[in-house]
Amino acid sequence: MTRGIYLSVKNDSEGFRLPVNPEEVEVVIKGDGEGFKIAKLGSINIPKDVELEEFPLESFFPAQDYHFLVAEFREPIFYIEKLKRWQKQKLPVRYIFVEGSFTINEMTTIESFTYKETFGSEDVPFKLSLKKYVPFGPKKMEIKKPKAVKGVTTNKPAVVKKNTPPRQNSKPQPQTYSLVKGDSLWKVAQKFLDNGNRFDEIAKLNGIKASDYRKLPIGLKLKLPAK
Repeated sequence: MTRGIYLSVKNDSEGFRLPVNPEEVEVVIKGDGEGFKIAKLGSINIPKDVELEEFPLESFFPAQDYHFLVAEFREPIFYIEKLKRWQKQKLPVRYIFVEGSFTINEMTTIESFTYKETFGSEDVPFKLSLKKYVPFGPKKMEIKKPKAVKGVTTNKPAVVKKNTPPRQNSKPQPQTYSLVKGDSLWKVAQKFLDNGNRFDEIAKLNGIKASDYRKLPIGLKLKLPAK
């Protein structure tokens, strides 16, 4: 990938690159301390776990094909409708920022999306607030009662049975893979390593620079790290 910001959903099957890079990329890490006042001591603060990271972005969607655009020109409504739909459908959004050796690659949620029209210009300024997403889900439990036997009283506690996850596929992992049309390092890592975030391991193993992520040729034979 070349320098820029990429947003995608559904395992990178839908997404886009911001056409205009923001002036700055910010990462906000807030504490969650709790303050108290103690006699003869004054105010104190009890530190607690940090909150989820936030990623505010501010730029604009261009209404014409400027020379400084870093991605294919699309009308502002293209980006606006996608972001509104992703937020409405509560889709986790993968946020990738590439700047040389510094990279952000996080699953996020859209906390707020603000855009406006300005007098005298068809460009659409916007502000986007993303927050780190941590997947979770409740575990189903099945309570089985002991069978009653006529004439016998039992005080044995009920058996709590937890649903165990399905057995993983034991199919052996290939050691190499040749790229096909539409592939990316993230897709290859997701397919063979079950974790798209390990794309940088594939890049390092094959000596691929970050600046070449978006220029990988079809048919390129990649070595794959151990799963």
